[in-house]
Amino acid sequence: MPHGPSQEPDEGVTHIEVTETHEEILEYWTDERMAEAKPRELLLPPEPEEQHPAGED
Repeated sequence: MPHGPSQEPDEGVTHIEVTETHEEILEYWTDERMAEAKPRELLLPPEPEEQHPAGED
């Protein structure tokens, strides 16, 4: 059965191994859990400053 979110630092997730079955995941996400769930904070890398070719101002 799945456990709650890990207490590891928020570094983003690029891949995760799922060991639970589809049915176990659906059983975990009860109406109550869905209502209390909060989305993870989406952290985007800062946009690079716009570069102008030399001599153009």
